Amino acid sequence: MIEYLIKRTDGEWFDLPAGSDPYRPTTIPFKREKGWGDGRILVAGCVVSFSFEDPGIQVSFEGKIDNSLADKVVDEVRQRIEQVSGQKGEVIRLT
Repeated sequence: MIEYLIKRTDGEWFDLPAGSDPYRPTTIPFKREKGWGDGRILVAGCVVSFSFEDPGIQVSFEGKIDNSLADKVVDEVRQRIEQVSGQKGEVIRLT
């Protein structure tokens, strides 16, 4: 499993507006998935889950995916979060 943290850099928590749909890449094809967490998508046959935790948003890839594609997905989601919240963030790879 590949895991990342998207952490806010200009404050403690991301203030995500209700209905903002931040948990999606902007250029990579995906499908919505049902299940646990704050959001789930399917990218290239791999389930990606998002969970809002104390240090930030934990992103978990539950299956096989190319590392460079996982990096790109997380970076595009970070950009989307910054766009909808107006707050800055950084990606930290955990595993």
